[in-house]
Amino acid sequence: MKILNKILFLFVLSMLVMSAAWSASEHAYEKNQFGKVNIELNNKASLQRGAKYFVNYCLSCHPAKHSRYKRVADDLGIREDLMIDNMIFTGQKFGELMTVAMKREDAQKWFLGVDPPDLSTHVRAIGPQAVYEFLKTFYVDDHRPFGVNNLYLPNTAMPHVLADLQGLQRADFHVEPSTDGVEHKAFDKFETVKPGALSDKEYEQVVTDIVNFLAYLSEPAQLIRKKVGVGVLFFLGILGILAYFLKRNYWQDVH
Repeated sequence: MKILNKILFLFVLSMLVMSAAWSASEHAYEKNQFGKVNIELNNKASLQRGAKYFVNYCLSCHPAKHSRYKRVADDLGIREDLMIDNMIFTGQKFGELMTVAMKREDAQKWFLGVDPPDLSTHVRAIGPQAVYEFLKTFYVDDHRPFGVNNLYLPNTAMPHVLADLQGLQRADFHVEPSTDGVEHKAFDKFETVKPGALSDKEYEQVVTDIVNFLAYLSEPAQLIRKKVGVGVLFFLGILGILAYFLKRNYWQDVH
């Protein structure tokens, strides 16, 4: 009984913490304020660029333990030699899973107790739009260990790994009261502190390519599933027409 009570207490406490965190982020800015990501799984060029950015900027910390280099290469039309030379930096074999060498204990020590999630499953759980807004809303915050904070996920444990591409920006806030009588910081705008290597339009494309690839990575079978689905629907349509005329032939003498 005591164990059950402890479990219930921890569950309620975690819900309250999550609710408070969501409430704080909810009042920070309007959702979709920075645009909506356009997922194009039939755009092989975008998926290939996204794979390049993923292995260069994400895979050192975030594993994709349910994906293999070979599967990605086959689906995206990347030759084996190009994949090995340009996208496998850990000495792994072409057919191996996309894992990281970093130990979980070290990750939690380096990233404020947080274990970087597996991006072959996490993106499907939270949705591509969440990743899109997360990658676009880093801002300078000297009070954070890595010198940056995030508008979508306040007090994130992740550094801004794309800062050399986007640059650094400052977030301007104003304080406004809410219905519960507690003041909240509301987002006004971003101001560039240090320009990055890319323009805003170019960085937008980079983020779109990364999110597009992660959407594919979260369910690689959808590339085939949707094509097969169209074929199945076409077959059922033809079968339905044949069944209709067969039914008319069977029942013509009844009437």
